[in-house]
Amino acid sequence: MRRPMLFIAVCFLVGLLTGHYVPISPVFFGIGLVITLLVGYGLSRVRDASIFHTVVAGLCIISSGAFWYAIRTQVVSANDLRRFCDQTTPLTIYGAIIRDPDLRSHYTLVMIETDSIQIDDSSLPTPVMGLMLIRRQQGIDPGAYGDHLRVTGGLRSPQPARNPGGFDAWTYYTSRSVYGLMSIRSTGDYMLVGHRSSPTIYTALIRPVKNSITHSIEATLRGPSAALLKGILLGQRQQLPDELLNTFSMIGLTHILAVSGLHVGLITLIMITLFFILRIPRSAAAAATICVLILYAWITNMTSSVIRASIMAGLFLIGQRLDRQTDSINILATAALIILIIWPSALFDLSFQLSFIATLAIIAGYPKLKALLPDRLARSQTWWARWLRDGLLVSLAAQLGTAPVLAATFYQISWVAPVANLFIGPLVFLTTTLGVLTALTGPIYLEIAYLFSAANALVLHGMIYLSTQFSGLPSALLPIAAPSHPVMAGYYVITLLFLWTPSAYKWKHIRSGLTGGVVILLCWHLYSAPRPLEMTILDVGQGDAIFIVCPNGKKILIDGGNRTPSYDAGAQIIVPFLRSKGYHHIDIMIISHPHTDHYGGLISVLNAVTVGEIITSGRTSTSTAYKAWRDAIIQHEIRYRAVTSGDTLRGLGRVQGVILNPTRFMVEQEERIDTNDASVVTRLTYGTFSALFTGDIEQGSEEAILNNHLNIKSTIIKAPHHGSATSSSPLFLSAVDPEAVVISVGIRNKFRHPSRQVLGRYRQLGTSVYRTDAGGAITIRSDGATWQIEPFVSLVSAWFLPRQLLESIHLTGYLKESIFR
Repeated sequence: MRRPMLFIAVCFLVGLLTGHYVPISPVFFGIGLVITLLVGYGLSRVRDASIFHTVVAGLCIISSGAFWYAIRTQVVSANDLRRFCDQTTPLTIYGAIIRDPDLRSHYTLVMIETDSIQIDDSSLPTPVMGLMLIRRQQGIDPGAYGDHLRVTGGLRSPQPARNPGGFDAWTYYTSRSVYGLMSIRSTGDYMLVGHRSSPTIYTALIRPVKNSITHSIEATLRGPSAALLKGILLGQRQQLPDELLNTFSMIGLTHILAVSGLHVGLITLIMITLFFILRIPRSAAAAATICVLILYAWITNMTSSVIRASIMAGLFLIGQRLDRQTDSINILATAALIILIIWPSALFDLSFQLSFIATLAIIAGYPKLKALLPDRLARSQTWWARWLRDGLLVSLAAQLGTAPVLAATFYQISWVAPVANLFIGPLVFLTTTLGVLTALTGPIYLEIAYLFSAANALVLHGMIYLSTQFSGLPSALLPIAAPSHPVMAGYYVITLLFLWTPSAYKWKHIRSGLTGGVVILLCWHLYSAPRPLEMTILDVGQGDAIFIVCPNGKKILIDGGNRTPSYDAGAQIIVPFLRSKGYHHIDIMIISHPHTDHYGGLISVLNAVTVGEIITSGRTSTSTAYKAWRDAIIQHEIRYRAVTSGDTLRGLGRVQGVILNPTRFMVEQEERIDTNDASVVTRLTYGTFSALFTGDIEQGSEEAILNNHLNIKSTIIKAPHHGSATSSSPLFLSAVDPEAVVISVGIRNKFRHPSRQVLGRYRQLGTSVYRTDAGGAITIRSDGATWQIEPFVSLVSAWFLPRQLLESIHLTGYLKESIFR
């Protein structure tokens, strides 16, 4: 086998994916592994069964990967930190800081390794193990590496994404082995109780070197230049201005500010060159370079990309010293296998994915892209022509390889990245070289370091200038909808077929046929089915936000969640949702009533997308938030109208939209009618399917709607006023007679919504209950005759929810029959 490590790594990766997406007991994977080993032993006694040996070996590795992943993620010891998360009462936890505190503008992140936990004041501390991340407000001394802490607060698990386009905190933190999160605001809840007395490798070597580099940079550079160099050399982006971060993001070069394989390659080249100038023997130079790379990985917090590049560089250096021929893809596979054996969850870390995909794309794609060039360009002799050609092709290969992952994660792609990298890439090499020289000479003779930094300041200013110019190009950052898994799979299958160069003539025809087949399947997947009516009740906590897409493409947003100093449903939930879907325009925006849990987040939405028309009940508010909302409408020059019962929504094609509330009496008697009761109530009808969106109406408005003798029977109802006891009256629900109800409600909300009495009324009607506090966003699709409902959070990924909540859901018959299908 030409590349055995590639075969092993791919099989092991498939095993990890199996363990992740087939969450069964490790015992079953272990049984499968034993059976496969026995079959392999039996086949080893048979001659001429090489193909079977390969298949069985692959199955053994796949079974091993699945078994190992299940062991690492499912087996939780009695004193594991995960067993204490999501309690209803605060916990006191003792532990030691294992990384220098991460100082941000308004808060500090502190990582601790826990050693004991105290449930309440009357109990003794219990041994516990696991990593926990603490977010504490500024003004509290965070301590330093090795300090022992006592912290008190609510310990919660990282949550999976609860809305399409939302941040998946569960994957992000657990891929870093962090299973507990705590927020600290009071000084008394964050106490330093001791210091590490014995020295460690970190305190004796890593931290002094890191502090020395930081001091040399800060002593010789100022302002954005110093912050940019620390970002490039050490991955420290905390002091970078937001404008500069956005600039690099717009041109697709944020990887420059996150220590990656590029930096490791530059460090390796610099060290080898330096040792060559100093006439150090090659073996000693290789060994010293490997040691420097290990030190650099420690200094930069052991990110996946740095570990990958360091392993690859070390294997290349060892291979050269042993006079062994090295294969880049085999070495890349070895690096991946080492990381995944040690940290199986790293497979789902974005840094790991981008690092390995980009490297593989460069190794495999660059020669193929070069072969497509005309002979005159492919055989360029001048150095500048080769630099332009190779730089552009390498950047393009990396961009093509990572494009689906970037689109699925950030919903945007920078078309200027390959060109910008041509000019900024060499400057990165220069600034890294000068930065290393500054770091080496600063502790010895600061005046020499000043000379290097003076030259580096020019380079850094050039980088900032060029990045600003490139980011100013029209549509430098192209918004794109998140590709589905079938689309991503099809993209990479076509890419692999492009990279495959069969020698036999018939295999070339087979490759062409396979490529055409994949393209046809992708087209069928994307365009075969007609567009349904799609409604998504987003999980914005205690508030409402409903997004509707009609079959003719018209888009409606009803309400926009809350906005507080620490939370903005518009910026954090609705806008990411819109970007993930590729939506940049809303035709109709409806504000049911002027309470901030319904309109607060819409200010951010107005700043992110265009809006055709805004519909309200006509009610206003004297709050500062409402004034800001009205100012935003005026600023964007959006059409605005108030509606009453009987008005209709226009331009929705076959979907009919009717306003059922407020009545004209409510408008005329505004001072006598509560704002909740004056909520805009909308009923949408599509064929035999209908949906009723009720805002925060209470029993008074429900009676008024019934007295108007309007047709309110609906397939789906959005529960009035979050399921409060003052709404969803029996007569109203009997008239609506819904098959399913969606309750938009926050987890552990202070109002204790939904009411048990209301849940009982829906249960008596035989209505299926769906709740955003348990299911996240709830999506409903209908073709006009049939309908389907789909919670975003599945039962498998909802184990983090409070046990009391799950039990209450189970009592309503909701757990088995409704949300988790």
